Amino acid sequence: MTNTDRIVLMVALSLALSARAYAGDTQRVSEPRTVSEPRTVGELSTSTVLAFGLMPPTAFGPSLAATLRWLDVSMSVEARVLWALGSDPSNTPIMGPEGSVCVGLLSLCRHRDAVFLCNFLQSGVANAALAGNLKPTDDSNLPWILTSGVRGGAEWGLWRTVELRSFLELHVALARPHLKVGSAQRWQASDVAAVAGIGVAFRVTPE
Repeated sequence: MTNTDRIVLMVALSLALSARAYAGDTQRVSEPRTVSEPRTVGELSTSTVLAFGLMPPTAFGPSLAATLRWLDVSMSVEARVLWALGSDPSNTPIMGPEGSVCVGLLSLCRHRDAVFLCNFLQSGVANAALAGNLKPTDDSNLPWILTSGVRGGAEWGLWRTVELRSFLELHVALARPHLKVGSAQRWQASDVAAVAGIGVAFRVTPE
């Protein structure tokens, strides 16, 4: 085979391969593409929380949340009931162990790998149990509480639809529960508070 024949053969082969590749690309373009679209995932979670500063004594109780998650963003609505672990730490035990706080919390979170960071707004009422025959003088036995803050935490997969989560919250009080007996204010929630919690989350959206 002469050099001219080799050159003609190489050109023919390259043209044939190019035409075949072009035909394959055209076929792939013409075929409909199936793209898995991101969908919203629903979750239910339950936690046990320990709160410092929302009431004069430390508070403890359960929390239940419903969450909608899309990609790396989620929004949650949460309900909590916290009970005082003891009496008012001041010298005059005004608030007894029956004191409680019932709050609702709305949060918007950003997730990245196994960690998350949230902003939240919390609102509710505190029920102050008075010692002895003391009576409030300003109708503040059900005072409102309003806080805002940030939450950071981590999550670990236990099973395909179950996760273990732990978190820490820092609250800034916008409206603080307080209680007056006579002309003196006997207790008031702190300007800042911290809440620590641990719990599990269950995915409820079907595959």
